[in-house]
Amino acid sequence: MRKIKEILSKKWLQHLIFWVLSLYTIGSYFSISGIIKIIDFIYAGFFHIPLMILVYINIRYLVPKFLQKEQYFPFLLLGIFNLGLAYFIHELLFEIIIPALPQALSTAFYIVSFTDMSVLITIFGIYWVLTTLLKLSKSWYRLQQIEREKLSLELNSLKMQINPHFLFNSLNSMYSLARKKSDKTPDAILRLSNLMRYMIYEVSEDVPLSKEVDSINDYLDLQKLRISESENITFETEGDLENRIIAPLLFFPLIENSFKHGFKGSKEENYVKISLTNTSEKLDFYIINNKGKVGHSESDKYGGIGLENVKQRLHLIYGENAHLEINETSEQFEVKIKIDWK
Repeated sequence: MRKIKEILSKKWLQHLIFWVLSLYTIGSYFSISGIIKIIDFIYAGFFHIPLMILVYINIRYLVPKFLQKEQYFPFLLLGIFNLGLAYFIHELLFEIIIPALPQALSTAFYIVSFTDMSVLITIFGIYWVLTTLLKLSKSWYRLQQIEREKLSLELNSLKMQINPHFLFNSLNSMYSLARKKSDKTPDAILRLSNLMRYMIYEVSEDVPLSKEVDSINDYLDLQKLRISESENITFETEGDLENRIIAPLLFFPLIENSFKHGFKGSKEENYVKISLTNTSEKLDFYIINNKGKVGHSESDKYGGIGLENVKQRLHLIYGENAHLEINETSEQFEVKIKIDWK
């Protein structure tokens, strides 16, 4: 059942099912003899050319750009223009293009538009309204998923995101610094405190990108306390970090995985390199780390729950605007995330 749901959730399959049903419905409606023949499907196929243009202009551009932003008048005005465009394409197709086809085709199939303007506009209008409602209902459902995801993240943030092993290592490192009376001890305690506060209290809503970056820096500084080759840990940022809101803890599972699975080989081979670039159009996050020597059972789960968590959250929160790329070799693991803001 779960596999079937996953298959049916594919957008391309949903669109294919919709158009196959539409083709059958239109073919049946315009069938002359009452029995659907090849000519009826050919006619319906040509009929769907302006129909598909109408639908995809509506759901890809008009609904997200105007209706979902509550710009009702531009949506209505451009929608009427869209209907007129579909009617024009239909007339152009059936009155000029199809009659101009080679005679061999015209003798095999006699195809003309026998639908008057009022019927055409009614059919186009039905598809316009129907696809608008389908698009809005899918957006509403996705918003409900996002809200459930945020609630789940808030309730389970400690369990999902804070690795007890990391916490124990940080406390042990601080204990070692305190025994040595190191001047780094107060700063280490402050960073752990900031990170814990962020993970516990500030994950219930979106946060400024700058705050997410500060928390990543705190995490990395704490990791450096226990890792001798800390110069192999780098985090570079570029662009505007203040004026962009982002889902909290989005990158932490990936960063945590990089330390969990890396830093297990020789000191010269260990590294974690992270970069984050934000512009007005997109955000690029990149992380690469070495793959330390792991057991067979562990290597089969490389990336594990953390990677699946990131995939799911990217899909639920940013949908098609988020792109995840994973490149893995025997020696390193690389993840790239791109989020389009427009």
